[in-house]
Amino acid sequence: MPSPTVDRAARYPLGAGIRLDALASDPYPALAELRRQEPVSWVPETGMWFVTRRDDVLTVLRDPETFTTDTPESTIRDIFGAHMMTTEGATQLRYKKKCMPPFQVRRLEEEALSGLEREVARLVNGFDSGGEAELCRVLARPIALHSVLSRLGLPLDQTARVNEWYEHFARALANFQGDPGLRAAGKAAAAQFRRALQPILDDLSRSPDRSLLSDLVCDHADPLTREEIESNALIILFGGIETTESMIANAIWALLAHPSEWGRIKDGRVRVDEAIEETLRWEPAVQSATRHATRRVTLRGAVIEDGEAVQCMLGAANRDPAHFSDPDRFDIRRPDAGDHLAFAIGRHFCLGASLARLETRVAIEALVDRLPGLHLDPDRETSPHGYEFRKPETLWVRW
Repeated sequence: MPSPTVDRAARYPLGAGIRLDALASDPYPALAELRRQEPVSWVPETGMWFVTRRDDVLTVLRDPETFTTDTPESTIRDIFGAHMMTTEGATQLRYKKKCMPPFQVRRLEEEALSGLEREVARLVNGFDSGGEAELCRVLARPIALHSVLSRLGLPLDQTARVNEWYEHFARALANFQGDPGLRAAGKAAAAQFRRALQPILDDLSRSPDRSLLSDLVCDHADPLTREEIESNALIILFGGIETTESMIANAIWALLAHPSEWGRIKDGRVRVDEAIEETLRWEPAVQSATRHATRRVTLRGAVIEDGEAVQCMLGAANRDPAHFSDPDRFDIRRPDAGDHLAFAIGRHFCLGASLARLETRVAIEALVDRLPGLHLDPDRETSPHGYEFRKPETLWVRW
């Protein structure tokens, strides 16, 4: 009698042929084939189901009772604990409601914009006078670190330490081969963060400011526990660095890789905000959203067993021709670019979406204003890379 794995490999041959290293290089051709022929497919290399059509992705993400994030099997829960991305129902809504105010557009414009503009100007002014720079290192990562630390209420003199912790988090969460050493290092870094946070929370309880941690630690009506504050701060910290750095870098790369589109930004024919939505659709920083089945369920003929993991492939959904015309073409004038799922949808829609958009807009505007003749370095590879989290490994430019 063949094993279930063998049966699935025979039934889903395209999924059986998926290799993560190939997806990391260029995921879109393979995902397009899955979308056409095996829209819900078992991928043995991940031990998960891939869902690639936009309608099916929406079905999964809009049904947290059937497809949940609340499971001990979650790697992100193992590293960071129970927080707004690894809980459901009233608990998840409570966490998100508590953490949302500092990330609302009005408060960002009032409290974060001017400081962000000063920081970006400082970074760009500090570029090497030789007319070249690697923008991930000197712009995208520093912007992301500065913004998320400022919103959380963490001291900016802790930037280097936070960056070191982040590197351990990123390796642990991208550890699809299950290396126990990487997971242990990620958990150790999270424990260090929790210890370092205690005196900061004590200081904020005595001298509150308008930061998120201040809001949380000074909430006496319905307070979160210290552990809950720490866990939610951890996921906000990670997401505020990883996804924002990648979003900034991907947007700059996509525009510079299409000089005619960059030209439309420079001469004001297309607003930067519109261009950002198309880069989110065309090359999202986060390529998938993982959920776990709470019961045996059939999706487009595929039988998904209770407890099995489902990866909603956001990059595939964003290029679904059933919704987007000529979806592989990068077009910053696309009228429906904002229909992308780069920030997911529903209760787990990205908390920091507005902040990430603001950071990316300010970065692009500064490059347009301050670096005439900006273009990709033709002698260095700059294309995005990655299966789960996707961005250029380096982004060398000249001007």
